[in-house]
Amino acid sequence: MAFESLAFHTKLRILRWLTRLLAWLDRKRHPVSTITPTSQISIPSTLSASPGNFDLHIYHPPGYNQSSTKKGEALYPVVIVLHGGGWCVGHARHDERFIETVTQRGRAVVVAVNYRLAPEHAYPVPLLDCVDAMLYIWKNATAMGVDKHRTFITGFSVGGQMAFASQYWLAQAIAQHEHPQIDRASLGTVKAITAFYPPMDLTKTRAQRAASNPAFMALKKKPASSSKLIGDIFDRAYFWNLPDTIDKSQICISPGLAPLEMMSRALPNHIYVKLAGLDPLLAEGKAAAAQFEAAGKHVECEVVENVPHYWDHLGKTEHEKTLRSRVYERAADEMEEVLRNVNKLQGKLFGPRTWEIGTSTSSLIQLVAVEYSSIRGDACFKICQY
Repeated sequence: MAFESLAFHTKLRILRWLTRLLAWLDRKRHPVSTITPTSQISIPSTLSASPGNFDLHIYHPPGYNQSSTKKGEALYPVVIVLHGGGWCVGHARHDERFIETVTQRGRAVVVAVNYRLAPEHAYPVPLLDCVDAMLYIWKNATAMGVDKHRTFITGFSVGGQMAFASQYWLAQAIAQHEHPQIDRASLGTVKAITAFYPPMDLTKTRAQRAASNPAFMALKKKPASSSKLIGDIFDRAYFWNLPDTIDKSQICISPGLAPLEMMSRALPNHIYVKLAGLDPLLAEGKAAAAQFEAAGKHVECEVVENVPHYWDHLGKTEHEKTLRSRVYERAADEMEEVLRNVNKLQGKLFGPRTWEIGTSTSSLIQLVAVEYSSIRGDACFKICQY
């Protein structure tokens, strides 16, 4: 047992080092122009049984006026970003390309959460750190210059999973009158969730997930981001020292399996799910999007074809760089659309819009939209090709 633990932690240290190396190489190949956190604050854990602090990295848009916002004037929307990495690797600054896309528009403050990692802090600590971060931002909204009732949450991979799970956890805690440290008077409002390739059903094995995507199975060389070795590390780390019999169908572990009533009550009206065509998580992401729509939410499900899980953090070519920029720009557009309240359609009336994004190598990027009816009734689909 001691040897197995040593071997596991050795593999994890190597994986963490490789993750930092890949992030550095990506920034070197395609530099992020000027984005750095405006400030960094350390906040205490109040909800989990694991005491300690974790950091929030705060990014202000150009023209941000701290003196006026502290007076309650011109409060900005706030975008909370939850990084990926299988709950055990990664860092809040690894999503700075997306953060730059949002902040450079000058319309929002971004807070990236550097939640504590497993196995040192196993389930549910990373999730509760995300909830703690949200509650801290809401309680200190005026001082931070943000409007707590215009909160957006964006998550990548497991960050997307925790974006949904955090809403379920908070809804349950409030309904059950648990955790007196939650200041109900200071609660804000989440307007939308944007989740990039989130794991939504942890009851499935890695093999079952892979088999659910024929395009992935057809690959002669499987992407490293979906390897069994990495998957096993992620799975063991998050549930470290927890019973093997833990019920992974719990809604805070498998948010795609939540009852429709919980989805309807806990989640925001606007949900954007962005999936990868060569990802073993593709099927469960689509299934979750359909459930959100059934719960009455306005859902847009976007599939980027011919790319693997975590593709936007691993881009090697100019085309991938351009594709990443377009997908990020669309995500920022969707947030602004929610703020403008332009789209009055209700998901329950028109269904989710599903975007299929191809990865043609043409240097000319074109957006082609075709609307059509399907056997799903009055669902409205758009097929988009870059």
